[in-house]
Amino acid sequence: MMVGLGITAITSALLYASGIFMLIIQIPMISLLLFIVQISLTISMGRQLSRNTPASTMKTMFIVYSLTMGINMTSLAYVYSAGQIAAAFGISAIYFACLAIIGKTTKMDLSKVGNICLIGLIAMIFSQFFFMLFRVSMDVRLLSIITLLIFTGITVWDVQRMNRLLIQSDGSVVAQDKIAIFMALQLYLDFLNIFLRILQLIGMGNRNNK
Repeated sequence: MMVGLGITAITSALLYASGIFMLIIQIPMISLLLFIVQISLTISMGRQLSRNTPASTMKTMFIVYSLTMGINMTSLAYVYSAGQIAAAFGISAIYFACLAIIGKTTKMDLSKVGNICLIGLIAMIFSQFFFMLFRVSMDVRLLSIITLLIFTGITVWDVQRMNRLLIQSDGSVVAQDKIAIFMALQLYLDFLNIFLRILQLIGMGNRNNK
């Protein structure tokens, strides 16, 4: 997960510093193309778990995914200050570490919590689509808080799920590596979503103080 975050951060920093990002966004339908690539990679990585393919294939997919996400994340540098981004990252890292400890040490089965959070996430996505489609106003701060709570539950569940999948694997190094890479992707996405919501809240707080 940390490797993926590092690749994403470096990619974003280079694209922003060089100005190449401004050229990339001029490519027709680039946002849709990146979304299709990311969805395809996520689905493909899930399928690789049950196939007789080397773990290196999934590692390559994860790296490519992190690179494409780096392109998406570059836009944040044009909206938020470096201080806000750094503060959000630091808070997210501490928050995520606490969730990881809870997920790894708790003996309670978090499957129900994870499933409820997934349902809540799907409902949130559909509600946002509804709001945009019918131009209904929404409280962005409340939406960010709710989404943050949802990914809090999903993160704790993913950490516990990763440990259980590794224990239940056939014991081979390849199988465990593939599970570790796939779950690294899930935790990578969990962290990014937590980071984005915290960044939104920090940004709104600073604007209100002005």
